[in-house]
Amino acid sequence: MAELVVLGFGSNKGNRLRNINFALKTLALNKELNLLKVSNIYETEPWGFKKQKSFYNCAAVFLCRLTPAELLETAKRTEKKAGRTNNPKWQARELDIDILFYGNLVIRKHLIKIPHPYIECRNFVLKPLVDIIPGYRHPVLKNDIYSLYKSSKDNCKVKQIS
Repeated sequence: MAELVVLGFGSNKGNRLRNINFALKTLALNKELNLLKVSNIYETEPWGFKKQKSFYNCAAVFLCRLTPAELLETAKRTEKKAGRTNNPKWQARELDIDILFYGNLVIRKHLIKIPHPYIECRNFVLKPLVDIIPGYRHPVLKNDIYSLYKSSKDNCKVKQIS
């Protein structure tokens, strides 16, 4: 059975725009995923560890016929193909792909957390989500994406580049 999923993409190492476009194209070519909508791409201040290059971020909606675990494995493989190496949490990376939402599913396991934690605290995630799913209600917080963005306390700058 197919489910709507939302993925977040980020890159601040190497050619950031090429890394994100590579990920979008690679996933769109997967027969188990249908790319439906992509947000604008934003240049964003680093979150968590500030002393690094700014990120490029976007989000995309897919129709997905993979399980959450299979989707996570597909995302990790795509990151690796883009040249991602294992870096400490919140450090520079060639590509980061996060499962933000998988339908209205809520999973809290060691290796997979859906919805992705901290969505409501991160403008670099919320602003792209406003582009593509402003009325979607977060299955745990029960607020729509637009309201979460408007009430966000995050003061990191998010600037549209495309």
